Amino acid sequence: MNKQISLLKSENKSYGGELLKTRKGRSYSRPLSTKETIHLVLRSTKAKGVWSFRYGNNPSKIRSIAEKFSQKYGVKILSLANVGNHLHFQIKLSNRYAYKPFIRALTASIAMTITQTSRWKPLKKEPSDRFWDYRPFTRIVQGLRAFLNLRDYIRINQLEGFGCTREQARFILASTMAKRSPSG
Repeated sequence: MNKQISLLKSENKSYGGELLKTRKGRSYSRPLSTKETIHLVLRSTKAKGVWSFRYGNNPSKIRSIAEKFSQKYGVKILSLANVGNHLHFQIKLSNRYAYKPFIRALTASIAMTITQTSRWKPLKKEPSDRFWDYRPFTRIVQGLRAFLNLRDYIRINQLEGFGCTREQARFILASTMAKRSPSG
């Protein structure tokens, strides 16, 4: 039985972000799934001050953009955490071909809304002037335990976006979970 298992190719479930810096990270295509949820991270170091995702009316704009394109492309957004310089999404794809137009429209629209640019007045003059740091990071979430861990991770990031430290966010999450679970 071990021989049969060793013949199976181990699948990478993550792609994008800083993984693309290494040769190994670029050697395979982005894994996508319609059965499991996907953890999506969009990061920008330029999202500071008025360009911060948490500044002023930007959180509501980002949420409305995400809702608009999720409906248009049939992508279900299960949760969204806005941390200021990066966004965490938990999404579920209706089909594999929906991801590419969804992510193109979402990232372009968010960048143009935050920077107040358009197709006719672009931000980019040099390659170093790009708004997003890397390509979007995605990870397929398999199994109930991984699904619940991602849900809690996104909740912690939501609390951090509201100004809590990571330790405070974990404490708040643990105390709310303790209230929900039946005591024996």
